[in-house]
Amino acid sequence: MYFNNIIGQEFAKKYMTNSIKNNKVNHAYMFEGIDGVGKNLFAKEFGKLLINIDNVDNSPDYINIEPTGTSIKIAQIRDLQSDIIIKPHSKYKIYVINHAEKMTVESQNALLKTLEEPPEYAIIILVTNNKESLLPTIKSRCEIIKFLPISIMELKNYLMDRGVEEKRSVLLANFSRGSIEKALELSDSSDFSIMRDDIQKYIQYILDKNMVEILNISSDMDKYKDKVIIVLDMMINYFRDIMICKDRADKDMLINGDRITFIQNMSTKITYSQVSKIIDIIEETKRKMRSNCNFSVSIQVMALNIYEVIK
Repeated sequence: MYFNNIIGQEFAKKYMTNSIKNNKVNHAYMFEGIDGVGKNLFAKEFGKLLINIDNVDNSPDYINIEPTGTSIKIAQIRDLQSDIIIKPHSKYKIYVINHAEKMTVESQNALLKTLEEPPEYAIIILVTNNKESLLPTIKSRCEIIKFLPISIMELKNYLMDRGVEEKRSVLLANFSRGSIEKALELSDSSDFSIMRDDIQKYIQYILDKNMVEILNISSDMDKYKDKVIIVLDMMINYFRDIMICKDRADKDMLINGDRITFIQNMSTKITYSQVSKIIDIIEETKRKMRSNCNFSVSIQVMALNIYEVIK
């Protein structure tokens, strides 16, 4: 069986296995799904099978393209186009464009020419967490393979196999929302509990309408600048838990089940409609962070916008 070391992704495994066995490998794929669910590892395993090599990183026929700075620039695509006309040492030549959503419009238009008429030995894989940021003409020329979030049970078992204690594994699996990468990052963080305490503090300030502390949230969060997406995701988890609490749903559905008292207290301070608007505001802030907007300004605007919802 192919792809044995990939966790989850049964559809992708079955689909790509059938393509290989039936000799119907496409020239262009798009691996789409949240970060940390195994898209890059899957691409490597796919490459191993096609190139017939144990370590694709040592093969000149497996080429990774990463953003330089904040984007994938047209010069990088032109380098691909210059290289792709050179025949491979093996049967295939595979190009993996990581974070493909960061291609500039010029880069995408340049790549389009190659996708329209690739050499018979070439395979281009676009790895992305947001296919909607790519041109329709790019998407239409790719076989789109959807990668789903890893189940909580699979994540829990994976962490336990790596030596993480069961109770902590359950907590991390819930927090990571289907991302192995995020689960591992949190499991290695000694600041995880401190981070949670700080997030609860920020939520308390906002829902208590403490304007002095609300204005200080941005500077206090500066220490999490390199983990801002994780912090914002964790904040969203708390507000979703508050929503569940207001719905009087099964408490086992709570991600922060060990902080039930805090969640119940916060749920009395806010309406269901307000929670929904707050989650939208935080999601918008995540989009700004991914677009490299100013950190301090974006966090301050987020805190004030949330305050406007509940004042």
